Amino acid sequence: MPDHLAGREVEQALLKRSLAAIAGPRESDYGPLRGEVPPPLKIVGSRGVGKTALLTWVKRVADPEEVDVVRLNFVPKRKSKDVLSGLLNKVAEIPDFGKHKAQAQAYKLLQAAMRWKTGEPPLKDFERIMAARLMFRPLLLLLDEVMHYDAEMLSQILQQSQGLANDRWPLALVLAGTPALEVHLDDVDATFINRAENIGINRLDSDATRAALSQPFANRGVKVADEALELMASWTDDYPYFIQIVGSKVWDAKKDAAEVDVALVRSVEQVVHDRRNLFYGSIYRMIDKAGLLKHAMKAVAAIEAEPGPLMPGQVRDCMAEGTSLNHEDTLKIYNQLLDAGLFWEIKDLAVQAAIPSFFNYFKKAYERQHAKRAKPNS
Repeated sequence: MPDHLAGREVEQALLKRSLAAIAGPRESDYGPLRGEVPPPLKIVGSRGVGKTALLTWVKRVADPEEVDVVRLNFVPKRKSKDVLSGLLNKVAEIPDFGKHKAQAQAYKLLQAAMRWKTGEPPLKDFERIMAARLMFRPLLLLLDEVMHYDAEMLSQILQQSQGLANDRWPLALVLAGTPALEVHLDDVDATFINRAENIGINRLDSDATRAALSQPFANRGVKVADEALELMASWTDDYPYFIQIVGSKVWDAKKDAAEVDVALVRSVEQVVHDRRNLFYGSIYRMIDKAGLLKHAMKAVAAIEAEPGPLMPGQVRDCMAEGTSLNHEDTLKIYNQLLDAGLFWEIKDLAVQAAIPSFFNYFKKAYERQHAKRAKPNS
C-alpha cells in the first residue's frame, strides 16, 4: 500500500468532511448530533485504480478524529445472514466501554439488541443495534465491493441507515466498488442513496505520478535521479496499480544504494513488464469469458479512430453497427466493458481508454487468438 497518497486531494477532502461532520457536537453526551449527518459517499473506479488505498487512508485518519471504522468486505458464497452477523459483531466491539456510567448503560442496551432469536434475520435489529452503538463514538461504515452484495441485504442496510441519518445519529456511510456498483444500485430499493456524492477515481496526472513514485524514497532519505524517475513514470500509464508495482520493485532492487539511477531501474524492467501483462491478461480473460471480445474490439477501434473523446452513446452505436443488438443489449454490453476496465467515463461523461497501453495488448491478443482459430487443422 503506498505511504504517499498522491493526486487524491479532492477525494481526501470529501472524506475528511464526512469525518468532521459525524465527530461534531451532540445534543447531549450520548445523544444525536446537533448538525446534519453527511450524505453517503460512493467511491467508484476500475480495478487497480486505488480504491483500496483510499479506504486504507480513511481508516488511518479516522482515529485522530475519534471516529471508529467498520469495514464490510464481500465474501463469496457466504449467506447474507452470516455476513450481517459478522458486521454486527464488529460493530459491537467497543474499547473502554465501562469508563462512564452512561456508557456502561448504553453498552447493556447494545448487548441486549445483539441477542436476536435463533433463525431471526439480524436485519430486523440492525437499526436498533447501530443506534445503541452510536451512543459511544461516531462510526464510519465502509461497504466495499458493493456490486457483489445481495440486493435485499444491501437495500435493508441502506434503508435502515437512512433512518439513523434522519435521527441524526453520527454515522457516515461510504460505498466502494467498480462501475458495476452504479448498475447494481439501480436494483436496490433505497432512495437514501440518491443523495450520495460520487467520488469517481481513475488515472493520476503526471505530476501526481512522479510524486507518488519519488516521495516514498525521499521519506527514507533515498534520492531518485531525474532520468530514473522519468523512466519509472513511463512504465506506469499514470495508473495507481502500476505505480505501486514499479515503486515496490525498484525499492526491492535498491538494497543499500543511496540513490536510484537509470541502471537500477532498468534492472527491474522485465519483472515490471511481466506484472503489467498479468494484469492485462486478467482483463482480457474477463472480457473473453463474457463473450464480448468482438464488441470490445469495435469499441477500441472507435475510441482510437476519434481524435477527441467520444460520448457513451457514440461508443454504443459503434458496437451495435452491423448487428441486431437492441438498445438494452448494447447498454448491458457497454456497462460490462466499462466495469471490466476496458474504458471509463471521465467527469463530463466522455469515454477514454482506462489504460492506453492496454489497447495495444488487447489488439495483439485478439489477433493472435483469432489467427490461431482460423488456422486449419493439420
